[in-house]
Amino acid sequence: MNFNAWLLGKFFPTGSYSRKRVGDLEALVSIIGNVVLFLVKLVFGISLGSVALVAEAFHSLSDVFTSVVVLLGFKWGDKPADQEHPFGHGRMEQIATFAIALVLFLAVYELGSDSIRRIMRPVVVEWNLWVVFFMVASSIFKEWMARFSIFLGKKIDSDVLIADAWHHRSDSIASLLVGLGLIAVRFGVYALDGILGLGVVVLIAWVGVELVGSSVSFLIGKAPSREFMEEIKKVVLSTPGVLDFHDTLVHDYQNQKVISLHIEVKEDLSVREAHQIALLVQDRLKEKLGDSKVSVHVDPRGERED
Repeated sequence: MNFNAWLLGKFFPTGSYSRKRVGDLEALVSIIGNVVLFLVKLVFGISLGSVALVAEAFHSLSDVFTSVVVLLGFKWGDKPADQEHPFGHGRMEQIATFAIALVLFLAVYELGSDSIRRIMRPVVVEWNLWVVFFMVASSIFKEWMARFSIFLGKKIDSDVLIADAWHHRSDSIASLLVGLGLIAVRFGVYALDGILGLGVVVLIAWVGVELVGSSVSFLIGKAPSREFMEEIKKVVLSTPGVLDFHDTLVHDYQNQKVISLHIEVKEDLSVREAHQIALLVQDRLKEKLGDSKVSVHVDPRGERED
């Protein structure tokens, strides 16, 4: 058992957890970790006059805000279905992902402006070996946060947790860049501080673009993964009485999937027998795929609707 699995077991000793509770756990760990990193980086950055280190501090702070958005996304997404939203509110997670990207673009503008000014007018900053050690330690810690978020994201198939993980990972890479910039200061290369500050900005912008693309793709109806469709195929074709299937449709609402498909059965079966096969397919798909609504239409062998 690895550390992430062990930690998850500590929070959920019975092994039973909901999608919302896992999302809340990731957000809580991210918020606490990033608040600590923000405060320490800000103090060191101001004391050294390092724009790259200050940029890193606010990058960590932006991760706090995005983790709060993640928290709210899971809270709102967990609301039950109602008359206006018969399939629930699960897609709020993707709207939260889109909101995270907008916050990042604001940070890109502010931090980019500061870095360009520092490149145009380099400022002498104080060399401090302890800060370099801290940035390396910060990078290692942020990489762990990224892996923990990915671990939880895969557990519940959550794009927003994977997106938050990339925030952590970009911060990890950026921390290493800042550490390199401080080493350059030791040799009098002061302009490198602003250049690496721009490197941090590029990383933030790249994450923002990725988040926009993933959230918009999901909201307009992203196709299910090949692995998911293969799972459907295995279940359906292994069901006794099913000869083949076609016209499979999958609508993903994040907290559940709505699946409809046509199965082919022998044409000499009675209506009751064919119906029982359809019910068996539905039950087996729900058991295998978790939170899903399944609708199965029966076609006699050789008859397909155009």
